Amino acid sequence: MRKHVVLAILGLTCTSLGADAQAQDCTVTPMIFNSHVADLQGEMTVKAGKGCGFGLNGIQGAISEAAIVQKPKAGMAGVRGIMPFYVAKPGYRGPDEFSYAIIGTDQYGAPMRVTTKMKVTVVP
Repeated sequence: MRKHVVLAILGLTCTSLGADAQAQDCTVTPMIFNSHVADLQGEMTVKAGKGCGFGLNGIQGAISEAAIVQKPKAGMAGVRGIMPFYVAKPGYRGPDEFSYAIIGTDQYGAPMRVTTKMKVTVVP
């Protein structure tokens, strides 16, 4: 049995959703994972009524799917292609969270599933 050890930084690049959104509408902290099967926790800050998607950089392997596995309570989360996104409820201020999974194969051809619980802080 092969032991796969992967150390990668998920460089999460915020992409504004909508023509009038600004890059400062959200920030996402980079995450590190060390396995092709991992549970992570990330942090995101989003302005109320705004949203952003975040790219997934640094994963060694091929992503075939990204899926929301736990919906947020106050905002909305989804996936566009393989890019997860979150949209904060207008007028809301406070915490929220959602989880998403990245599914595919690692660089050695083994199954890969990385699940991330994203802690969201919605600010005015």
